[in-house]
Amino acid sequence: MISLYDILDATGGQLFGEPAAQLFTSFNLDPTKSAPSSMFVAYRTVHGDSHQYIAEAIRNGATGVLCTRPPDCDTEGVSVIMVRRPVDALLAWAHLVLGRMGTKVIAVTGSSGKSTTAAMIANVLSSKYRVHYQPVMVDGPISVPLALATLTPEDEFCVLQLGVVRPGEMAAMVQAVQPEVGVITRVDYAHIDNFETIETIAQEKSLLIEYLSPQGLALLNYDDDLVRELGSQARANVETVSVERFGADWMAFNVIEGLNGTGFDLRHGDDRYKGRWIPLLGRHQLYPALMAMAVGHYYDVDVNDALLTLKQISPLPGRMKPFVGIDNCLVVDDSYSANPQSTLAALDWLAAVKTDKLRTIFVMGDMEGLGHYSQYGHRTVGHRAADVADYIITKGMDAAAIGRAALDKGYDPAHIRMLHSAEDVVTTLRQLNLNEHDIVLVKGGASARMEYVVDQLLQTEDDRELLVRHVVGKTINKRYEPSWIEIDTSALAQNTRLIKSHVGEDVALMAIVKADGYGHGAVTAAQTALL
Repeated sequence: MISLYDILDATGGQLFGEPAAQLFTSFNLDPTKSAPSSMFVAYRTVHGDSHQYIAEAIRNGATGVLCTRPPDCDTEGVSVIMVRRPVDALLAWAHLVLGRMGTKVIAVTGSSGKSTTAAMIANVLSSKYRVHYQPVMVDGPISVPLALATLTPEDEFCVLQLGVVRPGEMAAMVQAVQPEVGVITRVDYAHIDNFETIETIAQEKSLLIEYLSPQGLALLNYDDDLVRELGSQARANVETVSVERFGADWMAFNVIEGLNGTGFDLRHGDDRYKGRWIPLLGRHQLYPALMAMAVGHYYDVDVNDALLTLKQISPLPGRMKPFVGIDNCLVVDDSYSANPQSTLAALDWLAAVKTDKLRTIFVMGDMEGLGHYSQYGHRTVGHRAADVADYIITKGMDAAAIGRAALDKGYDPAHIRMLHSAEDVVTTLRQLNLNEHDIVLVKGGASARMEYVVDQLLQTEDDRELLVRHVVGKTINKRYEPSWIEIDTSALAQNTRLIKSHVGEDVALMAIVKADGYGHGAVTAAQTALL
């Protein structure tokens, strides 16, 4: 539970009006998801100012508000705390709570694989200890208090994901949570639009390792050159994991990739563990498994117990999660997020399981946050997809570069579709007459919302609850940003089809597309209407 007076003590905040609720169950950033006993956090970012949504949050049940200025709505029955910088204030609260409870913190960072690694670590430690782990859907410092809202005094360990979006964020987070163990999964191009180079990203993440005490543990990916080199900056004990190179402390080898999981042999020191298995798809999933075993071993969890725990783990939503699709095809949902490296890893799995009897279909949305590396990143994916997939279907303007790169490599144009709406993607997939011999790999950045595609391919409606972001009607991606105009290509596609169905097949439909001098959205709208 979150105490009103803990927040006041930690932040030096000021009450606005009389206090009402004194205990809260969660912090909330989305007014539409505010619930009774929640505290709505209003603050200004580069995307906009959420103070304007305080009234909505209160209407939806919030009994607390943390903000920077007096609300311009009725706050009777609501505890309101004003602070200068809400995110810094909540980091101070996190520091206070963790220090008071004496909880040991394991912090995980990296450009990809954080969620799976953190979940596996929590599962392994839970076989022996009381562990707090609360996944959140945001990166940056605000993720820390969101994850700690349900921490209890009984929790011996806390596993946190420290995802950085901008320079300077890691220092603030590690000072707040003071981790005993730091884990770095991988460094690649995620969020490079806010950093100068990939080396700058590595430098930011290295602050986690530099902070650790000599009694702590730094756990690094030996196969990532940038990550491996960070070990020289650590005062803590350093251990490494590998799936490709000899020389690491923990190594998986003799890897077998399948449609139901991944098999491997394990080497740790002089010990060998042969014929092991995890029910996760892709050799890249072995890095989180090795890191979980290493952290468990550091805290006296037997390796065999850790292996047994990992054998029973389930894939997280949107992370290479398999579903039975329409007409018994296999749909692999990797829609949580995407950057070039994580996408190449998914394609490597597709290449490993491909046989003459299986048809492979790669469905890819835009990858955001790549800045001036966007074209390079998308084209790199396109070149690899051309070697692996029998069909390539892209959704979005940026993702179209994947299709163009495949064409440049000599890929059959009849097997490529470059689209702009989820509805058109699903229609195209249905036209392929999917069956039990098809694998449909769906991936894309978070803003691409590729779970909409997965949703329409599911054979069992109950599986919708297992999607990474529950699909409940159409939502706009950028609600809290300043004003903008967005072409809803999904609505355009649906309306065009409805008109065609009303006028009949014998009547030609003419679509006239108008645009300003810059042609904003004209190509996207025209291509969608033509389909």
